[in-house]
Amino acid sequence: MELSATQRERLQEIATEAKEIVGGCLHGDGRPMTFAELEDECIEVGDLLTSAMLQQRVTERQSPQEPSCCPTCGRQTNLNPDEEPRVLQTDRGEVEWMEPTYHCRYCRRSFFPSLG
Repeated sequence: MELSATQRERLQEIATEAKEIVGGCLHGDGRPMTFAELEDECIEVGDLLTSAMLQQRVTERQSPQEPSCCPTCGRQTNLNPDEEPRVLQTDRGEVEWMEPTYHCRYCRRSFFPSLG
């Protein structure tokens, strides 16, 4: 995906807002922060934003509602009525969402369907 000029401009505005949230380049006692400290702070903010954005995007995906085939035996499976929490540890933090599972009565196996 390539960002448009408008998207880039808006993200620059968000970066400015994030800088205002975390504050300036000085410690509480007035000492200047080192470059490494500034970088670590920016990485923490970036990781938080990435994780939150991924959380929102994965939550709004549409799950398949049609029957799915068992990845083991290839037979049709049943959609479980209850969704299960799915938790993934990403490079930028933990992401959790609710996702439907399917159950194969032949293999006695439950699985998350592939969304492609």
